[in-house]
Amino acid sequence: WFAGHVEVSPAVADFAAQGYTLTGGRVDSLRQQRAAVVVYQHGAHVINVFSWAGNGHSLPANATRSGYHLAFWQAGDLQYCAISDTGWDELDALVRLLRE
Repeated sequence: WFAGHVEVSPAVADFAAQGYTLTGGRVDSLRQQRAAVVVYQHGAHVINVFSWAGNGHSLPANATRSGYHLAFWQAGDLQYCAISDTGWDELDALVRLLRE
């Protein structure tokens, strides 16, 4: 689905067995470019995983802003950011699954 709507096409997996249910996806804007967003549900929390073409931009360090945790990483030529108000341990667990 992403291939027809945005310049990147991230791998999408359902990790329901590990407690992270894939609930959907959308296209959003990030740094004046379109980004693919994969949405997961973990308990009462929603986790949005943005991906976009790296274009030579460096990524910021992981951070917490306004109660939301932001985890950044890069895989190949794609950059990612997982954002949620869930705890760091839960967010890091999903990031590990996505990176594997």
